[in-house]
Amino acid sequence: MKKKYLLILSVVVLLLGTTSIQSYSSSLPVVEEDTVPSLSFSLNADIVSRYIWRGLPLSQNPNIQPYASMTYRNVTFGAWGSYAISEPYAEVDLFLSWDVGAFTLTLNDYYNEDETDMSVNNYFQFSDRDTIVTPHSLEGQITFNGTDGFPLSLTLATFFYGNDRNEDNKNYFSTYLELGYEHSIGENTLSWFLGGTVNEGFYADKAAVVNMGVTASRELKFSESFTMPVSASLILNPDAKDIFFVFSLTF
Repeated sequence: MKKKYLLILSVVVLLLGTTSIQSYSSSLPVVEEDTVPSLSFSLNADIVSRYIWRGLPLSQNPNIQPYASMTYRNVTFGAWGSYAISEPYAEVDLFLSWDVGAFTLTLNDYYNEDETDMSVNNYFQFSDRDTIVTPHSLEGQITFNGTDGFPLSLTLATFFYGNDRNEDNKNYFSTYLELGYEHSIGENTLSWFLGGTVNEGFYADKAAVVNMGVTASRELKFSESFTMPVSASLILNPDAKDIFFVFSLTF
């Protein structure tokens, strides 16, 4: 019963967010079409000392994380991956996002495969087969990106389909909430975050704070024409009683 109430609460928050988006977007000034870039493409890659996601250690070893996206006006389609350097970890995620004012709506498709036995992998298995659960997890996410007058971000994300299951093979509907604040000190950008889950599921066995800390980022200047973004994250998971310090290079 508690899970049903949490799910209903998440849906209500999403509906309220959508209503706020519509209200916010209706008050935005009209932008001339020729001032909005029609199509853009980006391609980058990170090397991280460990792969920590929302306070959870998904890979204990260094990972290479390529990502690419294509944006048409306020709609973005992209792909993101993570491959461990010295262990069989592989992840490929696809996402579709829509920016409206200060809000971003995102649909994520997370996919992990078994690198120890490639013959058992089937990317196109979006439903259960016999005793094999789909390797996909679908998540709906809404983010308030903050404004000049209210420089805080807020993210609500819920798994609604896939392998986020309990012992009875029923969906947990694992939900994650995160509050963020970003500011600059000299040439450094500090991004503070506080995240938690509202129910038992993927992140913890109860409602708990699972992800808190700060990321410091800056650009290292090697010459007038060459700089490299670097960052370091100090991450604490109070529920798991664990702490991580992760370094990242961006190419």
